[in-house]
Amino acid sequence: MDSNNPLWLKRFFSRLQYFWRLAIPFWIFRDAGRGTVEQRAANYRYNRSQRKVLPFYMGKWAGIAACMMQLTRVLSDFMGKTVAQSADHLCATVFCVSAGIGFAFSCIVIAILVTAYLFLTYVER
Repeated sequence: MDSNNPLWLKRFFSRLQYFWRLAIPFWIFRDAGRGTVEQRAANYRYNRSQRKVLPFYMGKWAGIAACMMQLTRVLSDFMGKTVAQSADHLCATVFCVSAGIGFAFSCIVIAILVTAYLFLTYVER
């Protein structure tokens, strides 16, 4: 595989964009903070009509958070069974910390999604 090939680079960025769109729903929404008053009102109405996708993403991120929490628990149990100076203990520690950071990140994403959903549902302009 030649890394100088532009086709390879296009495929890589296409797959990266696809992954981003699977994880984060904000590409669906429009910026309601810019433009004329009519454009902002139209964008806000559009965003309110698109809010129905947010519960799906909230569920997806809740599942990710649950998996990260279980992974943290399993790795924490594994760390308790290994010798503190061994290489297995170090690897388990690094992965446990990484899973904990992933859990915290997914909780933040859930909070942002819930806030966006509640705002678009109950705040009328």
